[in-house]
Amino acid sequence: MQPDTQLSLILRLENIGPLKHFQIEIRPGINIIKAPNASGKTSLVRSLASMFSNQVPPSHLLSLDEIQGKITVQYGDRTYVKKLRRTSSGSVTASGTVLPFSDSRAFDACVAMAETSVVHKITGGGTVFREYLEILSYGKYYSTIISAAQELVNDISRELAGPSFERFESIPLLVTELTNLYLRLEQVETKIANLKAGREDNAKDVVKKKQETEAELSKEENGLSILKMELHREEEKMKQLKEFLELTDDSAKVAARLRESIANSKKKHKELHKAIAKKSKRVAYLREEVAKLEKERQEKLSFESEELKALEEEAKRIDEVINVKEEAIQQAEKIPEYDPKYGGQLVVEVRKDLAQRIEWLNKVIEYYQDKYMRRMTSAKLRFNRNINRAFKELMLKGFENIFLDQDFKLNIIRENGVHQPVETLSASEKLTVSLMLMLAAKETFLPDFPFFILDELTLSYDSARFKQILNYVKRRVPYIVVTALTSEERGEPIVTYEA
Repeated sequence: MQPDTQLSLILRLENIGPLKHFQIEIRPGINIIKAPNASGKTSLVRSLASMFSNQVPPSHLLSLDEIQGKITVQYGDRTYVKKLRRTSSGSVTASGTVLPFSDSRAFDACVAMAETSVVHKITGGGTVFREYLEILSYGKYYSTIISAAQELVNDISRELAGPSFERFESIPLLVTELTNLYLRLEQVETKIANLKAGREDNAKDVVKKKQETEAELSKEENGLSILKMELHREEEKMKQLKEFLELTDDSAKVAARLRESIANSKKKHKELHKAIAKKSKRVAYLREEVAKLEKERQEKLSFESEELKALEEEAKRIDEVINVKEEAIQQAEKIPEYDPKYGGQLVVEVRKDLAQRIEWLNKVIEYYQDKYMRRMTSAKLRFNRNINRAFKELMLKGFENIFLDQDFKLNIIRENGVHQPVETLSASEKLTVSLMLMLAAKETFLPDFPFFILDELTLSYDSARFKQILNYVKRRVPYIVVTALTSEERGEPIVTYEA
């Protein structure tokens, strides 16, 4: 809102510092407020500043022995009121309205008093003004976004370094170890197979001999069976011949032939019995041989060397380790179920999502870093240009140049070209530099703000320099408020006006 610079402003105070009830009129032009020490000059300018900036703490305003206080500003046809209240804990709160041209930056750029950031910094020997320009140029918004985004990146990065993701990082190593274990198991199993194959080779001769003996046994058993069948037929034949002989007359020729046939049959029967006994003995021998050879084969096949036992134990141990590694890989692939945020999800999917967030945040950081650098570079150039203008118009002797460098560090160059550290300046020179920076800040960032306040900072100047500074400010600011110390011991602040 563009202020009406032709209006007077009525400031009323109740229980503000040492001022219990006080009223003052602020007119366009120079308003010089004079009073003795500890009579309320600073409280007065703080109250005025609190109506257009939130940087004045309420505790700096309310009288120490009061519970409530009030600041009222009559500006045009409207009244603006700020109420102060002391809580049970002793802190002070403020509520109410502010002037229509209020700006949070105005305190740093338009209120020159000991507690103002620039004055405080320079009188304390400070040299870096990056944060000061960040606040005035709104670059602080960008740096805040950048810091917040970077903090989120850091939070996500710390999250990715957590136990679940750390286990996931071990998967490539676990897979390599698992692959090596499978290779080792294959090597051991190959050695076991070779040893067993060698054992089969050792039993090969016995197996061959057993097969030959079994073939011979089968042949002999078959021959024995044939002999037994022939013996049975011969016995049946002899039985029939004897039956025929009983039915035949002894004198008959048939009987003689039958007796001859029976005798031949008995002879053959005897021969068959002898052949069967011999064959049976051979079969029994061969069966014993087959049994012996089978036993020998079993012994050769069941023989286990110490090497084979060791290899089989190693194969078993490797298999157990493989199971452990496979279980570890399965656990590493998923976030534990008890995790409150990602319980049971696949780590690779969560990592992908978090990586996308980081990528997006980095783009945000990059975007706002670019905007921040552009804004801060522009702010510094304009600020330095207005410092140079103030320097020339005020015609300050003893200085050649004052500027902020690329690192936002204040450089003070004497007329002989020598850099002078801030801390080595005299008290009045520090105040002069402070005023120059504040005037440049106002022209750069708050050109339309209607007030500029100087609280006893011009006491170190002679009347000519004091007038020179006031005239410089007057050309740029409609309302100037200056506090000055009087020699009187007591009395309320009084104001004089210069158009």
